[in-house]
Amino acid sequence: MRFILEHPWISSLSIMVFAVGLLWSGLQGGQQWRIKVGLFIGFLSLLACTLGLVFDTPTEHAKRLVDALVRAVEHNDPIGARLLVSDDVLMVDSWKGMPNKGVESVEASIQLLHEKHELQFNTILRFQPIERPDDVLVELSLLSRVSGIGTVPSRWRILVTPTEDGIWKIYSIDAIEIMGRSYR
Repeated sequence: MRFILEHPWISSLSIMVFAVGLLWSGLQGGQQWRIKVGLFIGFLSLLACTLGLVFDTPTEHAKRLVDALVRAVEHNDPIGARLLVSDDVLMVDSWKGMPNKGVESVEASIQLLHEKHELQFNTILRFQPIERPDDVLVELSLLSRVSGIGTVPSRWRILVTPTEDGIWKIYSIDAIEIMGRSYR
């Protein structure tokens, strides 16, 4: 069921191929029961696609938020990043005496990064969500092209949780390693 919810197109197309196969063999052989079963399985395929598109899993929320945060940082969009993080977001690592709690710390970090460097692109190498009862912990590995430096590998831990209103937001951002330098 989880695969259907997270991959509605792939799962529904796979089911639909089976349904078309049954319909075809039923029409060729004149077997009514295969036609009926094929139609029923075709209906199940449409139902699977609808369920997958309507319902989002916690992993899907985390993927959407983390992808959007990476794009916001890349494009120097602190206002876009503000919409993705919770009001009391925790930046685990404090850089150069900057505050490490609250939306303002995320905005200041993005602005400081873009004052010093220009990000040309980010490539997500590894996105590993770990679902827990109340949140999703994302292990993220990036390759970033930074002007004046080159390609910079980094590893992050990002915690995504639902707010009291049920809206999913990023609650914690932890830099594990940037360019081989550990922040532990």
